Amino acid sequence: MPIETILLALCLGNTSSGSKQDTTSIPHIRAIWVARRDITSPEVCHTLVRIAKEYSFNTLVVQVRGRGDALYKSSLEPRSELLKDQPLDFDPLGTILQEAKKYGIAVHAWINANYTWDSNTPPSSPQHIVNAHPDWLMRDEGNQVVMSRGEDVEGAYTCPSNELFRQFLKSVYLDVVKNYDVDGVHFDFIRYPSPRFCYCDRCLQLFKREMDKRITSERQQELANDSHRLAYVRAFPREWDRFRREQITRLVYDVYDGVKALRPQIIVSAAVFPDYADAFSRRFQDWKKWLADGKLDMIFPMSYVKSINRLEELISDAIKSSCGKPVVAGIGAWQITPQQTVEQIKKACELGAAGYCLFSYSITNKGENTSYLDVIRDSLGLNQ
Repeated sequence: MPIETILLALCLGNTSSGSKQDTTSIPHIRAIWVARRDITSPEVCHTLVRIAKEYSFNTLVVQVRGRGDALYKSSLEPRSELLKDQPLDFDPLGTILQEAKKYGIAVHAWINANYTWDSNTPPSSPQHIVNAHPDWLMRDEGNQVVMSRGEDVEGAYTCPSNELFRQFLKSVYLDVVKNYDVDGVHFDFIRYPSPRFCYCDRCLQLFKREMDKRITSERQQELANDSHRLAYVRAFPREWDRFRREQITRLVYDVYDGVKALRPQIIVSAAVFPDYADAFSRRFQDWKKWLADGKLDMIFPMSYVKSINRLEELISDAIKSSCGKPVVAGIGAWQITPQQTVEQIKKACELGAAGYCLFSYSITNKGENTSYLDVIRDSLGLNQ
């Protein structure tokens, strides 16, 4: 089935009665990001799907790989420590899929790509990347791994210049696609944390090797006389930034091609920094190129802003640059009022967005308080 047909089916969604909703005045893709901490028991998974149905969400973007771990049945990575009190046969992704399929709700597997750990205390599992492959981790200019949150980093990231890591991450995506009937896979943290990374020996060696092919032997000798570890980086800063962008781009393309070879109909999407200049120059996330090269089927700009004018700027730019691919406006619901969320949804769809995705389901406190969603449903006429 062509991807356009699948996207149309996803946009239209279904109701439990089998009757189609009038979507002429309703955003087509009505999605919500569901973070790992909100799917840690069978009860909350069942509640999640019930609420999705009740509030007319037709897409759940569910975090199944958060910190180099799995909230699904994986032979590649350790089970998430968030599930330590649950029976071993509890499978959050499997549980959500089984329920969501009953109501025609699409499920996309949200997989954090490079973000791998967030604490100075290492993971308990020896199988975890941090323990099993410390050489895969990004390093700062001082050649140090940063394990916990700082001003410009969330924690430990994996380095995309490492071919073994790229092959491994591709296998993680394919493992989900092979074993679960998901409607899509969703990149997150498919970037560097900041320009302060990655300066591992491997990156520096690869960059030197690449630049030596482009410069004269005299220039090579000049740099050889500079004993500083970052001599090439300092000599060629623009090329260094390009090199880092290329590492992320290669990772995206490898995963995309692998997924499509296995299941051509699946939707591959990405959550991206909406300010392209920032994404390009500080995160080395060239999402406009990915779209132009046909390596994404859908994009979710994380337009987590309070100003509706700023949201308009960000979503308009994403739509203009999308090469016709659906743009789903990411709305930072946690930081604004329900009415502001409604206004942002309307503005995004007025601009031509394919729909919206709320960040995140945590606004309901695991389904215990749906007053925020009541306002959205009533204001958008989703209960008709």
